[in-house]
Amino acid sequence: MGKSSALWPSVNSPHFLLIGTPEDRRVILFQEALSRLGLPSAQLVSYQQIISGEVTLAEQLTPTTIVRIESPGKSIETEHDLLRLGADEPDPEGERYERLSPSTLIYEKGRLLASRQWYLGLSAILRQIASSVPAERMMNRPDEILLMFDKRRCHALLAQHDIAVPQALPPVYSYDELMAALQERGWSRAFLKLAHGSSASGTIAYRYSGKRHQAFTTVDVVEQAGELRLYNTRRIRKLESQHEIARLVDALCHHRLHVEYWIPKAAFANRIFDMRVVMIGGEPMHTVARMSQSPMTNLHLLNQRGDLAAILDRIGPERWQEALTTCKRAASLFASLYIGVDLLFSSDYRYHAILELNAFGDLLPGLLYQGQDTYSAEILTALEGRKVCSTLTH
Repeated sequence: MGKSSALWPSVNSPHFLLIGTPEDRRVILFQEALSRLGLPSAQLVSYQQIISGEVTLAEQLTPTTIVRIESPGKSIETEHDLLRLGADEPDPEGERYERLSPSTLIYEKGRLLASRQWYLGLSAILRQIASSVPAERMMNRPDEILLMFDKRRCHALLAQHDIAVPQALPPVYSYDELMAALQERGWSRAFLKLAHGSSASGTIAYRYSGKRHQAFTTVDVVEQAGELRLYNTRRIRKLESQHEIARLVDALCHHRLHVEYWIPKAAFANRIFDMRVVMIGGEPMHTVARMSQSPMTNLHLLNQRGDLAAILDRIGPERWQEALTTCKRAASLFASLYIGVDLLFSSDYRYHAILELNAFGDLLPGLLYQGQDTYSAEILTALEGRKVCSTLTH
């Protein structure tokens, strides 16, 4: 790391094409990283331009184009476009999940809208991208983005390869089914996540003992004209009414849930924590400890970055290396250049497990590894790979 673009004269002037949302923070940071490295700005193509047919990706490619697919971001227009696209997509699991008519879509800040339908729309547009761009041109692969955006499938893949993950329940479609499954396994706690969610959207950390029930969630529930509406918030709510918890779980089941055992996380400096490890080119690079006083550690929920050196000292070098080996094994299952790994240590620090893999888990502003932020490190790794490929083909 720390190299400049002057090291790549044999690559025949590669340039980047970025699929994303204009004005999105991720797009801005990637363009800034290119500028710092002395490289030209990426050509930006928006999701909306592809969906509308305004831009044909295949026509934008040159022999040296490197394509990066970025998160759709927080754009309500892009979210609605993906929902409209998903409305026409058949669901291989049948029509058990919420569907919205495109004519009913209006802007409501934070409203949780038909996440399964959104995922079907994302699937359609990523399949279109995959058909237009050769896989070897991509920094991240459309099929792998979709896999990581399906927590059920991704968890099953890791478990299939004996990679440490929390135990998971088979699909549940109601609160009653959830309780029956928990009691059958003797579990008193579980994490409920939207199968296609991100940033703790629609998440519940649930535990019970006898008649006492407690749930921590990022979701607000509003009843309006007999309809339950769900809204994501940055404020963690604590629910202690079983009826209220059951109503929320039943509502989230319409969006497709992934349920796994709630492993108590390690604590440091009076806060629990987990780790985000960014794998680039199969190697662990940028790592951040996410500290929280609630079960959700996502940084956008006003949680804080921890003292990584002190925490690693508490974990110990042997156990940390074992955890990094697990991260490497997970990354080796994918061809994408970069993956964000969410990693926990148990409360006694003896065990670790992977909670999730994140296709867009590299948004960590100001976090450096060998002098480079995540985007610069990814760019340099992509250029190094292109240089090697160019050498091999000549």
